[in-house]
Amino acid sequence: MKNSSTIGKKFLSTASLQIVSRGLSVLAGLILARYLGPEEYGLYTYILSIIAIVTIPVIAGLPQLLIREVAHIEVEENWADLKGLFRWSSGFVVLISSLMMLAVLLALLFELVTETTAHLLWFAMLLIPIKSFSSKQGAILNGLSKPILGLLPEFILMPFMAIFIYTFFILFNTAFTALLLIKVQIFTSVLTMLLGLYLIHKNTPREIFKVEPNYSFKKWNRALLPFSLMFFISTMNSELANVVLGYFKEKETVGFFKVALQGITLVTLGMTAVNSILGPKIAKSYRKNNIAEAQELLKKSVRLNVCFSIPIALLLIVFGEWLITIFFGESFKPAYQILCILCVGQIINIFLGSVGLVLNMTGNERNSLKSLFITLVINMILLFTLVPIYGSVGAALSVSISLVIWNLLMSFEVHKLTKLKTWLT
Repeated sequence: MKNSSTIGKKFLSTASLQIVSRGLSVLAGLILARYLGPEEYGLYTYILSIIAIVTIPVIAGLPQLLIREVAHIEVEENWADLKGLFRWSSGFVVLISSLMMLAVLLALLFELVTETTAHLLWFAMLLIPIKSFSSKQGAILNGLSKPILGLLPEFILMPFMAIFIYTFFILFNTAFTALLLIKVQIFTSVLTMLLGLYLIHKNTPREIFKVEPNYSFKKWNRALLPFSLMFFISTMNSELANVVLGYFKEKETVGFFKVALQGITLVTLGMTAVNSILGPKIAKSYRKNNIAEAQELLKKSVRLNVCFSIPIALLLIVFGEWLITIFFGESFKPAYQILCILCVGQIINIFLGSVGLVLNMTGNERNSLKSLFITLVINMILLFTLVPIYGSVGAALSVSISLVIWNLLMSFEVHKLTKLKTWLT
């Protein structure tokens, strides 16, 4: 099969880009951790987690919707719909991001956060619309079967520029602070957004400029709701741990947790690369009712991911303490136990395959909400129970347990609704 025969090649090219991306991100995190220290690094991470949660209503589900709809429209060559989709998504981002910035502004004016947090949020809230547009642009490029270009601005250019700026600061003995780094985030995010805009313009089919836009408001809004709820739950599951840690414990525990997550990004590299290729291909195969092709794609993708990611996870479990000490320093040594717990959860995640992606790309996103909601409830109960007692270790246990439960529930849903098997066979 053509799709099946090319996925390996595209995986290698996309995975190579992901390796560079994650390498840059880990290097950036290493620099920040060393020059900020656990407490200031934890504060910086805490602020970014708040922004990530506040941004949920803006990009909640929009990237997944855009990937699927752009892929479908490209198959059908309905350029009027594509033009309408582009304009509708831009208007949505502008409107909702403005409302969320207003909400943050009101929280600051009414002094609902601490003085230190408020000072940083005055600047950090500018990231809400900027990062939302970048996310939208990456999704559109992915839907146009340009996964590498979709990754390039946010995952290569942005961390590269950040490292360049950090190096400049080090050479000129500039003091690292959370505020300074937030300003760097804003600057690099703006350049990333502009590059994404240029790439979309260059890779959009020329026919789109010759037609009047067609708007399927009812269809897009109806589909966006379940995507939004799924994104909300997913983001809450990933970011809530940092916020709960920052609330109940010292900010340095957030720093330990963040360092462990730096390692986990290497473990999830393979799945991220696979999903960026697999998403539009599954959407197109399922749209054409070619179940056999879709199943072959899933089988090959999970095998690729297992071969790529499991060795990384085992390497981190065996040598993680040594690596953390070497790269981040003795002060971050408590992150090792957290890293091991998170690795175990990710190993199970890898073996069960791209469960959420398959449901989203096959039009069954509404059916996944039940399991996602159950997962969120379990995660919240575990976090508020374990974090006050065990700190960052409790947070790691909560995240890993909820991740395993989510994967098991979603695997069942995928097979029941589509007859597709996502797990390793």
